[in-house]
Order: sequence, then structure tokens, then C-alpha cells
Amino acid sequence: MSKRTMVLVLAAMTLPLLWGCSKPPELEIQNANTAIQAARAAEAEEYAPRSLTVAQDTLNAAMALKEEQDGKFALFRSYGKAKAQFVRAEALAQRATADAQAEKERVRLEVANLLTTTRAALDSTAALLAQAPVGKGNKADIELIRNDLGNVEIRFTEAKAEFDSGRYKSAQAKVEAVMNDANRLMNEISLAVAKKTGRR
Repeated sequence: MSKRTMVLVLAAMTLPLLWGCSKPPELEIQNANTAIQAARAAEAEEYAPRSLTVAQDTLNAAMALKEEQDGKFALFRSYGKAKAQFVRAEALAQRATADAQAEKERVRLEVANLLTTTRAALDSTAALLAQAPVGKGNKADIELIRNDLGNVEIRFTEAKAEFDSGRYKSAQAKVEAVMNDANRLMNEISLAVAKKTGRR
């Protein structure tokens, strides 16, 4: 075999290898994007925003590396670093999904307990209001408290509906506000009773 022939044979064997290294990591891109979409579907934006941001930033960096190689002549392209980043982005997105699921469950349990506590506080408020003496000096106050309690009950029902539909963060904010109002109303009832009985 002549030297020229040997060079041609080696070139023919090397080119496919070079071409293989220069192929864009399409599967890794698809996997990373799918994992990001899954994290968003798991509500990572709400329950694990930091984890999702890290995953998205890694995916963006991987795309930048790929685009940098896309701009080179085919034989000089090398997508190794970009491929590794896409794989890392996929893993980080999967972590964001797991973080979101864990945080959502933690919030669910917390709000479930808060709903129970708030329901008991509202029942106690209603019982205290029913037993409050009403007459000259506090009748208007008691009526206002009764109307206010009715509105608070409506808001509790709305918070419970949000909880039942899986919107735990929104339900949490609403039920916390209802709990504060229940405590406020109990204090107002005590003041109204004191006004009626003449106690301070």
C-alpha cells in the first residue's frame, strides 16, 4: 500500500469519527426541555422557584454552547461541553420537580392543620357571640360583629375551596387572614360585652 493510499484510508476512517463528534445533541436537548416542562407542570415556579431557575439557567447556558458550535465549520464543531450541560440541565429540572412536589406536600399539610384550627376558632367566636348579652349600649356593636363574622365565614369557605382544588399557597394566605379576623372578632365581642355590663 502506497503512502498516498494509506493517507486516504486513514482520512476515510477519521472523517466519520469527526462527523460523529460534531452532531448536535438533539436527544439531550429534547430530554432537558421535557424535564423543564415537567418541572413547570409540577408547579416548581411556585413551590421550588430557585431549583427551577438553576435548571433553566443551565439549559440556557447549554443552548449558548450549542449555538457557539453551530457557528463553526462542520469539521471543527464539538458539542461535548454542550451535551454535558444539557444532561446536567435535565438532572436539575428533575430535582426541581422533586423539590416542588415535596414543598407542595409540606404546604398542604400545614394548611390542612391551619384550616382545622381556624374552623375551631370560628366556632368558638360564634358560640361567644351567641352567648353575649345584648342591650342598650352594645346592640349596634353586636350586630356589626355578627355581620362581620358572616363575611369571615364566607372567606373561610373560599379558602377551603381553594385548598380542595389544590391551590395550597393561595389557600394558606386566605386562611391565615381569616384566623386573624377570628381572633379580632373575639376581642371585639369581649369589648361589647364589657360595654353592656359596664366592666372595663
